[in-house]
Amino acid sequence: MKLPAPITLVTAAPDLKERIAGLPPSAGIYALAPESPVPHLGSSANLRRRLTRLLVSSSSTRPGTVEALRERLVSVDCWPAGSRLESALLLYGLARRYYPTDYLKRLRLRIPWFVGLTANDPFSRLEVVNRISRAGVSSFGPFLSRDAADAYAQQVLQLFQIRRCTDVLAPHPEHPGCIYGEMNQCLRPCQCGVTPDEYASEAARVSEFLTTNGRSTIAGLSVARDRASAQMDFEQAAQIHKRIEKANSAAALRDTAIEDAANFNGIALTRGVEALQFRLWPILGGLWQEPASLDFSAEESEAKSLDQQIRERVTDSFTAPRTSGRRVEELAIFSRWYYSSWRDGHWFPFHRLSDLNYRKMVRQISKMANTNNVLA
Repeated sequence: MKLPAPITLVTAAPDLKERIAGLPPSAGIYALAPESPVPHLGSSANLRRRLTRLLVSSSSTRPGTVEALRERLVSVDCWPAGSRLESALLLYGLARRYYPTDYLKRLRLRIPWFVGLTANDPFSRLEVVNRISRAGVSSFGPFLSRDAADAYAQQVLQLFQIRRCTDVLAPHPEHPGCIYGEMNQCLRPCQCGVTPDEYASEAARVSEFLTTNGRSTIAGLSVARDRASAQMDFEQAAQIHKRIEKANSAAALRDTAIEDAANFNGIALTRGVEALQFRLWPILGGLWQEPASLDFSAEESEAKSLDQQIRERVTDSFTAPRTSGRRVEELAIFSRWYYSSWRDGHWFPFHRLSDLNYRKMVRQISKMANTNNVLA
């Protein structure tokens, strides 16, 4: 996402107070530029009020400090934001620009947790990591916390017979094995209980479960259960039904937003700076794309339907998508916004752009616009 041009306020300008008063009473980011080359970045829920207190107000609990700050300032750059998501993305981009070596520490940005199979391992195992594999192996996330990722991984492991140990295996018939092999919960590759190809087949089933969050597994088991029932083998049908229940329990532990990081696609809908402005924030492949704006504040409405307007804006955003970036950090911003108690928008995931639920998005925008009209 490209950083928009800032609104620059020169602190020595005679009309400083009027210019600050002209700012929208929205959230935003500001950069205080003293004589030193590196500015101080800050965020506020009300940009106009914060800058008034810092630059022009005569009342302050710490007048000496504020006066000293004003004397050192040359200018202030500010970026109004209509939502906390927009503030977070602006602050991330600015922090990377001004503090390239320690911006993660300054932002206190926690890298989220992912679940996936180990890469470059003939006997893959499920692991919980706070990084994204670069070896072409899928990493599913972001999860709310490590505990949430661990709980999901443990439930998935109960459905399959891949190994739980973290050793670098050197299979040998005399290997002592482990308790999971004795309980028939592991194929025992360490003891040459299966060939590498047989183990890879089981690992592929785990990968398929992660990819569809169990939908493919449950569909196959449901067919087998119905077949057993039709053949009057009710004992077998009951056993298969228990496996379906376990698969459903595992799938329920995963939030609907969680997806393979390399195929993490969706659009966040938030309010804009003005009352009847809305912003669409697309993510493609786990990377934030250029946002699109919808403005209904003008009296003259477009002849096009809202559905058509959204489709055109979204298509334009994906015309030349960004394919490189720090995916794990950008998903960390999404995770901070999506899982927060203060989330001020809506998330619309999709696998392919044709799968995007435009009707639901139109209803949500209409609801948000009606809320603005009521408040006005």
